[in-house]
Amino acid sequence: MIFLTFVSILVTLIALPHMTAQDIIVCILAFLPTGWGMLLIAQACKPLVHRAGFWGSVRTLARGCEIVMGLLLFTPVAFLAWFPFVSEFQTRMLFNQAFSRGLQISRILGGPRKDRSSRNKE
Repeated sequence: MIFLTFVSILVTLIALPHMTAQDIIVCILAFLPTGWGMLLIAQACKPLVHRAGFWGSVRTLARGCEIVMGLLLFTPVAFLAWFPFVSEFQTRMLFNQAFSRGLQISRILGGPRKDRSSRNKE
């Protein structure tokens, strides 16, 4: 039901005011923090919202917002994981001599670690 409502609203927004895809993305990015703030206010006023009978709706909206944020964050990661050049880049970075030498130099510059037992003897 939520999906059908979302699709119908999206089609209405595209058809009537002739919004472009860029306009819709800007609107989503603008209203996402507002919706998140309203959810936080509803959580802070949980007893009042629960007595009013809206707590189920607040939980559903919060779950949907979490799903959308997860998709926004993990879709690029999953997309890049399909390409073989990412793993090659990672391998070259990790096994690069200059990179490995930098790690060893940072250990040398850090100095020797003092043992706790030597501090206790003093």
